[in-house]
Amino acid sequence: MTSQLITDLDGIGEIEDEWRALAELRGNAFVTPEWFRSWEGKRPDSTTPLVAAARREDGSLAGVMPLVLDATKRPRAIRFGGANFGDRFVPAAREADEEAVVAAAMTALQEEGMDRYMLLLDHVDQGRPWWREMQRASRVQRTGIEQQQWDVAYIDFNGLDGWEEYLASRSRNFRSQIRRRERALRNEHRVEVRSATEATLRDDLAQLFDLHDRRWQGREQSSSLQISGAKPALSRFAELAQRRGWLRLRLLDVDGEPVAGFLGWRLGEVYAFYQSGFDPDWAEKSVGVVMMATTVRSALEERAAEFDMLLGDEPYKQRFTNASRPVHTVILPKSISPTRLLVAGEARARRVGRRLAERPALGKALRSMTRLLPTARRN
Repeated sequence: MTSQLITDLDGIGEIEDEWRALAELRGNAFVTPEWFRSWEGKRPDSTTPLVAAARREDGSLAGVMPLVLDATKRPRAIRFGGANFGDRFVPAAREADEEAVVAAAMTALQEEGMDRYMLLLDHVDQGRPWWREMQRASRVQRTGIEQQQWDVAYIDFNGLDGWEEYLASRSRNFRSQIRRRERALRNEHRVEVRSATEATLRDDLAQLFDLHDRRWQGREQSSSLQISGAKPALSRFAELAQRRGWLRLRLLDVDGEPVAGFLGWRLGEVYAFYQSGFDPDWAEKSVGVVMMATTVRSALEERAAEFDMLLGDEPYKQRFTNASRPVHTVILPKSISPTRLLVAGEARARRVGRRLAERPALGKALRSMTRLLPTARRN
């Protein structure tokens, strides 16, 4: 394959349509040009686009690695665009082409002198070996350091013909609670679930953000959406996703007032859940659970193959799902460098921190210290 490195946002226009099609094929919004533009377009002082495109001999686009040089913190790192706010990253390529595409991407980076930086690959599937090909393709020896593993829950809809079959696949207690909570809410109130349109998108997003903030009030940890610039960037992506027909922004109105909301998208065969919110005053009515149930039903009606819950270990996600996949962060520093020592030390610190964080008195302090580690970036 031949490789090309695009270092400005204007330059991605020539590959955008083919790139988008590959991302849709993977069902992954986090590697679309829309996600890249939304999160990186307003950060010219802190990140530099490094979009590596790999082409076959016939000139067709085989894949894209939508990377940036992140200079928000030292050591500087090459990582996926919008990585702080994305939950799962893959090469925008067919699975069979992944390794060839990332090898070509590594060649493109090296030709531009970018091989002096460490690679920080956030939230990549643990079962996919493509990142090791980046390590092998590097002309400088790199150490692979794996850390921060999460299980990403999802619902596999294969073999399920509609909502009733899905419910039948869950426990009797789950079926009973879902039906009872939705029936009780509809018997006592006027309930409507509405989807955002192009005309209502701005107002509906504002309502979703308000419900999300209310849900997080009083917690020790803050939501990723409470980071400066997160909501405007997500709003830009939502607008672009709405135009593409991907966006799934739904609000649950009770007696004419929004009490719960869901923000996600449908790409290819995958229906994904990104953010939600609900009014705590309605918590006893389980409006968040009702919102989720109606959304899963909607995904089944759309004949999606999968409902991806993305990152987050909330108990209700486990109750709805029937499968999970492990993701982790992989760092590839030069094997002989001070950075490798820093990152290796960080990996050990994180392992110790996970054990200590189980003690409530230490949890908050450890979370604050984690932000000082070499690979921690929240901007």
